[in-house]
Amino acid sequence: MAIKLGDLTFFDVTELSKKFSVNPVTVRGYMRSGKLKGRKIGRKWYLTEEALRDYFRLAGEEKSTGTGKDVENKA
Repeated sequence: MAIKLGDLTFFDVTELSKKFSVNPVTVRGYMRSGKLKGRKIGRKWYLTEEALRDYFRLAGEEKSTGTGKDVENKA
């Protein structure tokens, strides 16, 4: 369950992994690599709704500019 604190909404790693059908290790790996920005509070890692928006916004920009991990066809 998301935690609402004022105008911020926080999601924990387990919740995100379930929502997106990925392993929690994958979510943590994205955080470790800097793709997702999160904070550790107590023993759990949390991401804000804004951090998720940034991730998807940047992913969309990479796709539209061609800076993603596209494989170049060498014929």
